[in-house]
Amino acid sequence: MNDLIIDEIFQQFAKLIEERFYKKVYTTEDSIRYTLFYCLTRSGGIHPSDIILEYPHPRIPRAKIDTYISPKNEYSELVFEFKFDRGIPSGNTSPRTQQAGKIFADIFRLALFELNDNVQRYFVYVTDNEMATYFQNLSNQLNDFFNLTFGNILKIDKQYIEKLPNTFTESLGNNVIDCEIVCRLNKELESKFWVRIYEIKTTNIR
Repeated sequence: MNDLIIDEIFQQFAKLIEERFYKKVYTTEDSIRYTLFYCLTRSGGIHPSDIILEYPHPRIPRAKIDTYISPKNEYSELVFEFKFDRGIPSGNTSPRTQQAGKIFADIFRLALFELNDNVQRYFVYVTDNEMATYFQNLSNQLNDFFNLTFGNILKIDKQYIEKLPNTFTESLGNNVIDCEIVCRLNKELESKFWVRIYEIKTTNIR
């Protein structure tokens, strides 16, 4: 799927998510996922039967990827991981460094996914103020990731990960994969939620 089409789909997705939060509709990670599915089927020429949930990961035993869309003539193989972070209802502070590590674990899981030569991998992230504040705190050394602007690229490798705290790396696990993340969407919504979509690109990961 070419970048112009996928970027338009992501813009539609952000608009629908904003409407959902504005109306204070109860929202889960599945809600985020299904909203993007709607946009893909409406504007991307993808039939609902082409969308596979919880697809077995080809390289990580017992692991699954959130969403897999098999390639067609009009578009290449598409793979998505989703993450929705929001504050704990009790008001207690969540383990933010560990949560950040899990986000990068999802990114590396995407980087390892490869069934065909032509695959597009996307990490869809929605968060509220708690994790947005964490990422934008310069002392946490992840502002370059969270505030990566549209079209720009950030290289992630072992050197990038090694500068982060032990609680981050412990939550991340062992699969650190050299990759580049390209910002496909960077939106701060009026409802005080942040939407980020990154395309994950690799070179030689075999």
